[in-house]
Amino acid sequence: MKLILIASVALFALACCLPALEFTKGETERDVLWGGNVLAVGWSGIFAGVVGWYANPVWLFGLIMAYIGRPKLAAIAGLVALAIAGTTFSLFGQQLPADEGGVNHMSLTRTLAGCYVWLAGLATLPLVVFFKGK
Repeated sequence: MKLILIASVALFALACCLPALEFTKGETERDVLWGGNVLAVGWSGIFAGVVGWYANPVWLFGLIMAYIGRPKLAAIAGLVALAIAGTTFSLFGQQLPADEGGVNHMSLTRTLAGCYVWLAGLATLPLVVFFKGK
């Protein structure tokens, strides 16, 4: 079980070091956000209706539950975190504010490796319930 927790944290940390999301601003300008950047500023997405970042505290809660020996709560938290994280894909085609004044807009163009590694890190947490008895 500890190996799964270590793998989950390692994947999360790796995701912070990889390009995660690509946005298009205007007609041609592209902006790639790395996982660490998304982690640092993603909380503010709530103001634009973007909730994917909030999978992180739920995942952290699940890690704590797994660590203290509550694998079922950890698995539930992991599944909830995955569901919240999955909302990231609903951003395709939406116009999001690119600045504080809402003057410029951007849209999600591609999800990159960091996004998928992040999802993999979240997905490993529900595995604790399967490996708890082994």
